[in-house]
Amino acid sequence: NLEQAIALFQAALEVRTRTAFPENWARTQNNLGEAYEAQSDNPKAITAYQQALEIFTPSSFPLDCLQTGRNLGHLAEQLHQWDIAIEGYHNAILAIEQSRNWATSPRSKQELLESALPLYGQLIEACLHLNRPQQALLTVERSKSRRLIELLTQSDRLPQNATPQQQQQYRQLLRDIATLEQSLPDDLPQTPLNPDSQQRSAQLSPASSPQSNLKQLLQQREQLLQDINDPDFTALQTVTPQLPDFRQLLSPNSAIIEWYLPQDPNLGGYIFLIHLQQNQPQIQALRYSPQQRQTLDQFNHHYFADYRDRSWYEQLDTRLDELGQHLDLDRLLDHLPNRCQRLILIPHLYLHLFPLHALPIRPQDSDAPQLLLDRFPEGVSYAPSAQILAYLHQRRQRPDPRQFFAIQNPTQDLPYTDMEVSFIRPNFDPNSHILKGHQASKDQLNRPQTLEKLRQSHLIHFACHGGFDNANPLNSALLLAGNAPLNLEGRRTLTLRDGRRFDLDSQGLTLREIYRTLDLPACRLVILSACETGLLSSQLTDECIGLATGFLAVGSLSVLSTLWCVDDFATAWLTIRFYDEFRQDGDVVKAVYRAQQWLRQVSVADFLIWCRDSLKMSATDLDELEFQLEDYNQTAPFESRRHWSSLLVSGL
Repeated sequence: NLEQAIALFQAALEVRTRTAFPENWARTQNNLGEAYEAQSDNPKAITAYQQALEIFTPSSFPLDCLQTGRNLGHLAEQLHQWDIAIEGYHNAILAIEQSRNWATSPRSKQELLESALPLYGQLIEACLHLNRPQQALLTVERSKSRRLIELLTQSDRLPQNATPQQQQQYRQLLRDIATLEQSLPDDLPQTPLNPDSQQRSAQLSPASSPQSNLKQLLQQREQLLQDINDPDFTALQTVTPQLPDFRQLLSPNSAIIEWYLPQDPNLGGYIFLIHLQQNQPQIQALRYSPQQRQTLDQFNHHYFADYRDRSWYEQLDTRLDELGQHLDLDRLLDHLPNRCQRLILIPHLYLHLFPLHALPIRPQDSDAPQLLLDRFPEGVSYAPSAQILAYLHQRRQRPDPRQFFAIQNPTQDLPYTDMEVSFIRPNFDPNSHILKGHQASKDQLNRPQTLEKLRQSHLIHFACHGGFDNANPLNSALLLAGNAPLNLEGRRTLTLRDGRRFDLDSQGLTLREIYRTLDLPACRLVILSACETGLLSSQLTDECIGLATGFLAVGSLSVLSTLWCVDDFATAWLTIRFYDEFRQDGDVVKAVYRAQQWLRQVSVADFLIWCRDSLKMSATDLDELEFQLEDYNQTAPFESRRHWSSLLVSGL
């Protein structure tokens, strides 16, 4: 009987007073609010929930705050009282984030964030009903790439009064902790993917759980910070989500498009457009309908369905044209000023898997077909989140690229990677360090002298095989030289598209090892001229775990990576041309734009002239090239998007 329950709760409040029993009083207020809500006495229910939240704050009683905040938000949303809905959902999200900061295991952190995902979408919806796009965008940023943001923040801050040895120890602890925290939350045994799965992946044997080691590492970090005794530094360890200063990230001629796909598909999707107007950030929110969201979800389901077959490449252009329509790019671009020449894309979930820069748009002042990058002649780049982009900007003061490090064809079965590095290397000699063929082994890479060379390098180039593991992204890898066991059963292996298997322990530089062993404080750019290096796990929490983001995490400002299994021949020429363009002004994004535009438009005749005049290739080599090009379209051999659009820039 609701009336009896309400009477009992009211009587309890007279005994459990706010002053004497604040926690019990607040819990009774929440119960009273639920009873009033069941009775449809909504004003009294709202008042009871609000009074409970005065005691149940995110920092004092996070779990109670989550429950009460969610109750208040849901009720106010039903009543279209959006201010009150924002109050409830905001408190609930703060409570989740506080609990996550206190959690020590990756699984607990993941579960907490996943439980809050519906609240982020509901808070965004309430903010937009009140025309608060800035608060809505902050909510989007709160939910994205939390582990990577924490890692970047911690790696960029060191205790100032620590000794050099303590700072080195602290950095290593951070790398080891990051390796474990980036593990999938369930930490399941690693098993082969179904042959019909989306991506080719590493096929792995069971591995031990990281849980037992993580607690020990966290205790070691805590003890080290106590030994260092720097209170100011300790206070900075908690990362507070906030929007960056877009005046620092953008110029008057650049813009950002950021997507968010809420967990509830009935909310559709959200798009945020950011640019500067008289040096002030302008944030505009647009949305996809639930029907548009359903179409996008269906497209994602089918996009990689035949990835292992030749038909996938044959259908790629058609599918990208279809995706451009689903994303409604023309409508989005209509809201950006015509003066914008550079675009930063911040995708969400599975949108990270697509070459958005190569999607079709409505032509401007021309009847010729256009792609998104045609609209932005200063280039298109990508970032996991605006906050991560801001952290990369803080690292920006680095010397001009001089030191060059390359891994060249370790497996000795990619002939055009040899040509690729041989044409690039002279731009940096004598300040270059190349590990070629069998010298590019895992043992050689892990030597202290080699790791120190990497620390000092400004440009790092991997020309090799690579692969992404969707089941366990930390086992995504770049393949090196090495002697694999004759029997690979029970070993951690990576299976290439042609069926060959490589032993990860002896031949793979995995994402797990990148986090654990690499430190790139001087690096301006990492080029991953290998297959699938730009693919990311599309978890619900959008943690963006992949080889490209791994190199951002360990120090690089920018990473060039690929979204599928690329053509060795075309990729080599695209990379060589990129370096040619990059030497002009040192702008990575512009150089990629110019290289891609050149490759997609160049004819066979002009291509051979460039090879002869710029690369000084011999007549014999030119004849061999001309023979190779007979398999391609003679008007524009690399026009198809499969040849050039897989390459993208992450970072600056």
